[in-house]
Amino acid sequence: MFDEFPPSLHPLSYNLLAVAIAIILVGDLNANEQNSLGNWLLLVGQYLATNAAQQQLIESRIENTNININSKKSKNGGSPYTTPNDKSNQNQRDEVDFLINALQKMQQELENMKKD
Repeated sequence: MFDEFPPSLHPLSYNLLAVAIAIILVGDLNANEQNSLGNWLLLVGQYLATNAAQQQLIESRIENTNININSKKSKNGGSPYTTPNDKSNQNQRDEVDFLINALQKMQQELENMKKD
């Protein structure tokens, strides 16, 4: 039932639907009831937003994509795309090539041992 909820509507249609529901509710509620229901809906929305924000924070920390552009390092010219030892991913190519060569040598040694 809720597999497609909220529905995949165009953003303008989605917002207009909310406005239509609000207009319908206003006609049947007095000011105190409108205020109470409006605050309750705000609380529901705030809970959803807070929950989603915390989930995003946890996921970004797990994926190590939580970059602080306001950090001292970033403000002093450091790039958020460098590792803690200030090597960019492009500068690590030599290290990757070294590891690939080492693995190839190990594979060759294993093949030589199998032959013997």
